Amino acid sequence: MNFISDTHRLITQLTERGFTAQQAEALIEAAQEIDLGDVATKRDVADFVHQLEKLELRLTLKLGSLIAAGIGVLALLKYFG
Repeated sequence: MNFISDTHRLITQLTERGFTAQQAEALIEAAQEIDLGDVATKRDVADFVHQLEKLELRLTLKLGSLIAAGIGVLALLKYFG
């Protein structure tokens, strides 16, 4: 995925800020080689957060069920024990 589209404008901006044309071109060439394929998007992060929230709910329900069952067992032991 290439995130630099207007290289001429960038070279112009860099040279206006003190870079030589050769430095600006080299910098942009290097930046174009950066692979952003594995970078998470906002959508990826939102999906991940949603999955974590679902997992948290499932874990809360299972833990609540386990606590309720434990209290039930303790009540039975007190009653019959």
